[in-house]
Amino acid sequence: MLIARDVLSKLTPADRIQFGLLLAAVIGIALTYWQVRSNARTQRAVFLKDLYSTLTTDPSICEAYYLIEYGRFSYGPDFHGSPTEPKIDRLLSFADLVCELYSRGIMKRHEMEFFKYRFIRMAENPDVEEYLAFLTKFYERVGIKKRPFHGFVSYSKRFGGA
Repeated sequence: MLIARDVLSKLTPADRIQFGLLLAAVIGIALTYWQVRSNARTQRAVFLKDLYSTLTTDPSICEAYYLIEYGRFSYGPDFHGSPTEPKIDRLLSFADLVCELYSRGIMKRHEMEFFKYRFIRMAENPDVEEYLAFLTKFYERVGIKKRPFHGFVSYSKRFGGA
């Protein structure tokens, strides 16, 4: 305490002003850092809400998912070119995107819990598995090396699906 009092007594008015400005700058930087972190958390929450809202409110995605969920999706010769095909493709593309974000570490495990049930239901559906097998063979036949819906398929394998 005596040392601090001794140092302060030796400071000139200019030194005290500079010290005050330095202290104000440090406080300003700390507040800015706190605000940036807070904004990043808010933006992440909005991003996740938007992703989940897409899954639960997009008409094509919802229709395709409920066909699968209630056992009304059937993959067969009439599927290709049907009105259902683009809806199933949209659902699988969305699931693939979310799973790819997860595999790259952009989404965390606890955030994937919002999607896990639906993705498992999709992956365990025999008709979805048959469609994915068809696409894989088709990709190979035409020389495409990337596996269709790779992110979704990789994620699903952890739970015994696709």
